[in-house]
Amino acid sequence: MSEALTRSINTEKDFEQPVETLWRAMTDSEWLAVWFFPNDIEPVVGHKFTIWSRPIERWDGEFKCQVLEVIPEKLLRFSWSGGHEELKAFGREMSTSVTWTLAPLPNGGARVVFTHEGFAADPAADALYEVMQKGSESVLRSLAKRLPDLIEHGA
Repeated sequence: MSEALTRSINTEKDFEQPVETLWRAMTDSEWLAVWFFPNDIEPVVGHKFTIWSRPIERWDGEFKCQVLEVIPEKLLRFSWSGGHEELKAFGREMSTSVTWTLAPLPNGGARVVFTHEGFAADPAADALYEVMQKGSESVLRSLAKRLPDLIEHGA
């Protein structure tokens, strides 16, 4: 029996801010809610949390997640499940994982790599894959836009 083929999304962006600031933006629930989605994340392996998106049709908008790996100020990996089988794009049922990786840059800033893995490679999942790919780019743009305000004013 062969394993089902899956696709991944990889997006990266360099930031002027240091690793520790970006780590807080990814692991502090209030900061994360400003640029991503409302959530109840804690950077503790095994912690189960919810990401609240907007409800669509038969789906309540909740993604159920669990922290799978934490390397402070370097890596956060979590499972990401939710959606409804009748939806075609955003909100389509999926069971994936997200990894955020941080690396310091010579200028004192940091590189963020956003990897979202486990999208089915079949045509029925094409719309979901495409919308999530665009979404990953949008997420890092949102982080870049909101991070200065978070630093100045907090969440």
